Amino acid sequence: QRAKEVVEWRVQQGEAQQLLEEQQLIRTNKDQFSMRPSRSSGEGVGLQLIVKVEALLNILSSYDAQLQCPLDILHYGIGDISENDVNMANTFSGSVYGFNVVASKSIVQLAEKLCVPLRLHNIIYKLIDELKDELSSKLPPLKTENIVGEATVLAMFVVSVGKRKLPVAGCRVQKGLLDRRMTFRLIRGRDAIWEGPLLALKHHKDEVQTVKLGMECGLSLDGEVEFRAGDVVVCFEELETPQVTSWDPGF
Repeated sequence: QRAKEVVEWRVQQGEAQQLLEEQQLIRTNKDQFSMRPSRSSGEGVGLQLIVKVEALLNILSSYDAQLQCPLDILHYGIGDISENDVNMANTFSGSVYGFNVVASKSIVQLAEKLCVPLRLHNIIYKLIDELKDELSSKLPPLKTENIVGEATVLAMFVVSVGKRKLPVAGCRVQKGLLDRRMTFRLIRGRDAIWEGPLLALKHHKDEVQTVKLGMECGLSLDGEVEFRAGDVVVCFEELETPQVTSWDPGF
């Protein structure tokens, strides 16, 4: 009986020591993470996390994209998801991530009521993939341009629209086509001097939607701009591409 008590005591001591070591590791990693530079709240939207499990700490310590998307760890902990975790995430509009932990039915219901995301996984790379997706969703899209066509200004003339004198450029399409629905840019030499929508696009005397390669047209801009022979009119569409976090945790 005495031997059994000794064994049980040693097991309890071992579990207590392990708990102390895990808590110390949590504090150490939290201190290291908090020293990382991050942007102020006015510089963009970041991601706030509640993290439940020691196994994630070393992975999160590799996060190196704070300037792209600030990542704030609100709370580290061990054990299953608690009501406090959900309430804290709700206060800071954050998410709760857990690895090999569970959330009771009442906790799940509370999270659903407060619209707090619970990201619970038993496979580490799936958790990291979801974290990367959430980080990427916080980033603004990348804006790119697709050049649709170009035209050269051959001459400039003025037409009267009511009491208004409107400058019109006589052009020939040199590349692609001009599409009135797109955005236009007027280039003189190496400088872009105007950008915006067209006011009118005509082929001969007819209003048209598009003018194809090699055709001549008359166009007027939605702005007070004087054309010069040799100016280039660029027709382009603005595209938005989802941005992806640059963080690579290594797997």
